[in-house]
Amino acid sequence: MSHPRKVLPAQLAVGASLIFISALLAFGASRFPAEKGFAILGAHVYPYAVAVFLGIVGVLISLQAVAGGPRNPAYDSDKMTKALPGGKTGASWVTAGLVIAALLITHIGFVLAAALLFACSAHGFGSRRPARDLAIGIALALPVYWLFTTGLGVSLPPLVNAWI
Repeated sequence: MSHPRKVLPAQLAVGASLIFISALLAFGASRFPAEKGFAILGAHVYPYAVAVFLGIVGVLISLQAVAGGPRNPAYDSDKMTKALPGGKTGASWVTAGLVIAALLITHIGFVLAAALLFACSAHGFGSRRPARDLAIGIALALPVYWLFTTGLGVSLPPLVNAWI
């Protein structure tokens, strides 16, 4: 039995908000100076990249809202509409990850601190695979570290400290 699809106004508002924020970021990036200084890429490149990404996500969320939500029939079930698991415990894991990263970033380096933050956040959202989460955290933090230190010339704590 096919259920009629309805527009999801809250989801549409989120999509429209992301598109608006994307436009604001692009406008702000257009006001940055084009000179590069000591960096390979100018300061305007990253805000433009974030603006494009947010714009794409906003359009996709808006299209999904107009289409009536995901095409998964389980989406409408009572089980799927309940609150996400985790609650206060999940929030505690995310908060702990932020505190740990802030306290350890100068001691273990940017990449490992960011990987720990990712692993704690993933655990707070229900993941029970810490080794995989750490590996994903490292895989995400390495290009960020490289882009900021090489591309923008921003000084981040070392990749890993000398004691490792």
